[in-house]
Amino acid sequence: NYTVSNWPFADFDPVGVFCLDGEFEIDGVFLLDDYQKPVVFMEVNIRMHNGLNGLLPPEFGYLEDCRKIMLENHISLTGPLPETMGNMSSLYSVALLFNGLGGELPSSLFRLKNLNTIHIQENFGKCWSLPSTVEGIDDTQLERLVLENSFVGNIPSWIAKLQQLQTLDLSKNKFEGPIPEAMGDLSSLKYLSLMGNNLTETIPSSLGKLDAMEVLILGSNALQGELPASIGNLRKLQLFDVGSNELTSTVPSSFENLESLKYLVLESNRFNGTVD
Repeated sequence: NYTVSNWPFADFDPVGVFCLDGEFEIDGVFLLDDYQKPVVFMEVNIRMHNGLNGLLPPEFGYLEDCRKIMLENHISLTGPLPETMGNMSSLYSVALLFNGLGGELPSSLFRLKNLNTIHIQENFGKCWSLPSTVEGIDDTQLERLVLENSFVGNIPSWIAKLQQLQTLDLSKNKFEGPIPEAMGDLSSLKYLSLMGNNLTETIPSSLGKLDAMEVLILGSNALQGELPASIGNLRKLQLFDVGSNELTSTVPSSFENLESLKYLVLESNRFNGTVD
C-alpha cells in the first residue's frame, strides 16, 4: 500500500498531491495517507516549475475523485484540455495560470455538476475559445467563471444557462461581436466584466434585469448607441464602467435610481449633456 511519503510514480511533485480521508482505489491498490487511512479526494496543486511538458493526456480526466486542479508556471505544458475531464465528477475548481495551454475548452467541463470555479489566466499557448454549443447545463453549480487569456470568437449565448453564476469575468480577451441579449437571464450575477475586448453593437437592455448586480464593467470595447435606461433598475450597482467605447446621446434620467452607485466611468465616449 502506498502513502503520500512513498508514492513511487516518477517526478510527480509530492507537495502538489493532497489526499483526504475516505476510500480511493487504483486498480485494486488502495492509496493511503501518511496515517494509513484510505483517501477519497485528491487535489492536484502543482504550481512550481518541475519539467512538466507536452499535452495533458486523456487519462488525466479519469481522476474521478480529484476535487481541485491548480496548474501554474508550466510553460512547456501545451495543447487543449482533454475532453475526458467531463468524467471528473467530484471536481470543484480548476485554475490554470501561466502555462502553455490553449485551444477550445471542452464542453464536457461545463456539464460537471459539482464544479464551482473555472479560472484560466495568462497562459501562453494558442488562443483559447469557448465551445459554440453546450447542452445539459441547466442544473450545474458553477458560480465563478474567470477567463482572461486571449479567448477569441463570440461570447456564446449558452453562458446564460449557468444560472448559479455570481462572477463572470471575460476581460482582456479578443471576444468580438455583440453582448448576448440572453445574458440578462443570469439572475444570480453580481460581478460582470467584459472590459478590454472587441465587442460591438449596443448594450442589451436585458442587463437591466440583473437585480443582484454590484459591479458592471464594459469599458475598452467598441460598443455603440445609447446607454439603456434599464440600467437604472440595478439598485445594488456600485460600479458602472463604460469608458473608452463609442457610446452616444445622454445619460438616462433613470440613473438617478442607482442609489448604491459609488463609481461611474463614462470617459472617452461621445456623450453630450451633463450628469447631475
